[in-house]
Amino acid sequence: MFPALRGSIRGYTPVVGARLHLAWGVLWVVTTVAIVALGDRGGLGRTARELARFNRNDRVWLRRFPRWLVAPNPERAQIDRAVGRFNAGQKVNALFTAVTSGLLLLTGLALWPLDARGTTLCALLTGSGSVGYWLTADRWLTVLALGPLAGHIVLAVLHPSTRPSLTGMLVGHVDRDWAATHHPRWRAADRDTRGAA
Repeated sequence: MFPALRGSIRGYTPVVGARLHLAWGVLWVVTTVAIVALGDRGGLGRTARELARFNRNDRVWLRRFPRWLVAPNPERAQIDRAVGRFNAGQKVNALFTAVTSGLLLLTGLALWPLDARGTTLCALLTGSGSVGYWLTADRWLTVLALGPLAGHIVLAVLHPSTRPSLTGMLVGHVDRDWAATHHPRWRAADRDTRGAA
């Protein structure tokens, strides 16, 4: 998609690029299936339900998100006061990622070479003239997915108030005090659950 970048990759050829693309696509699908098959399915289900549940507090948080990005810590804590385990931005990002991932899988399968001549599934099903449309859709879905991914990385790595969340993404745990400030309803629910046990 970006021919100017090809020259900067030593030994790059279209064949190498296509094989790397297929290998990463297969790795992505296999990793996702392995997580679902071998992971804590109850925990994954709870997480999916929490991410799919939007309420009035989420709509308020989304409206205040631009201010949240630049606000000092006390004001940011005020904006976050009704946030549970996931804020509305995380919920929107999860929904966006699920949709674009599903569409990328669809376009990737449609473009998968079925034989040595490179015949694709979309050529068989929708005609050889459609391959360019499928390829264009796959490329622009990739570009579209990169924006939120980059924003997610910036917030996790560079934004001072959300940097501790990187630990949660990598190892599954965050500091209790940080959670109490940024996800107070989740932290309160966690205290209630442990107190009842």
